[in-house]
Amino acid sequence: MVVMDNDNTFHLKKPVPSDGKSMWELVKNSKSLDLNSLYHYILMAHHFGDSSIAVFKDNELAGFVTAYFPPINKETLFVWQVCVSEKFQGNGLGKKMLTHLAKANLSQRVKYLDATINPSNNASIALFSSAARALDSDFKFDEIIYPDSFFGKTGHEPEKLFHIGPIN
Repeated sequence: MVVMDNDNTFHLKKPVPSDGKSMWELVKNSKSLDLNSLYHYILMAHHFGDSSIAVFKDNELAGFVTAYFPPINKETLFVWQVCVSEKFQGNGLGKKMLTHLAKANLSQRVKYLDATINPSNNASIALFSSAARALDSDFKFDEIIYPDSFFGKTGHEPEKLFHIGPIN
């Protein structure tokens, strides 16, 4: 799929294992996202490429969304990570990728989009709120992971479940 915006042409495609290193480097360079192992990104592309998306400008990875269907709820697409290169931010790529995943050939399965977000992560809250509006869907926050009971005394913020849906 081709996305045109402000005279920029971006190509959306499902990530493949050979994209894993570029995905890892994009997150590493973001300095704000939790960096997983290189192996994680290779496996996400291999195991969950059909439920994830990558966006390219020419042959350069501009961003990606990794997502999967939890075994306990096969109508919910759980978004693990959204990353857009600083170089390509401001083009609405995060929202385009999320709405594409919800509306694409997965749409017969996707009734809800979920993600966990730290309460202080205003950029992610704005992104997912914007995606919910673009999908003409309701959204809400639910408590999911409390820092002391799961993370111990590490100083990690709680994770709140951001729930979008049902998707219209």
